[in-house]
Amino acid sequence: MDRIEQGQESVAESQGKRRRRRYTTAQKVAIVRECLVPRASLAGVALAHGANANMVRKWVVKFQRGGFGAASQSSTELLPVVVRKRAAVPLPADAGRPTLEIEMSHGVVRFYGALDPLLLAPFVRALTGR
Repeated sequence: MDRIEQGQESVAESQGKRRRRRYTTAQKVAIVRECLVPRASLAGVALAHGANANMVRKWVVKFQRGGFGAASQSSTELLPVVVRKRAAVPLPADAGRPTLEIEMSHGVVRFYGALDPLLLAPFVRALTGR
């Protein structure tokens, strides 16, 4: 007995044995793109399509590595960017000693005056990995 369901082929033999479903590349890419939508559940998308979540996860990895050829390419075009080095900001003569110094791999970050927790949060995350 054959039946077509949402563009994917589901085949069952007349003896009651189930055969493996086959997904076209276009179907795999469509399922993967659903998984890549922010806040989407991979397991939920797989379940909605009657696919195994582990198999869909392999498709996602393959897609991200360009394994689906042209279908894996993003349609977003990137623009060239030029990064220029900024000049150091001169400190006022009465700045005094820094309140906090953080030694990083590419230099030292110095804070003067009152410390704002929102300003320090990215540095704490970078140093602690949290």
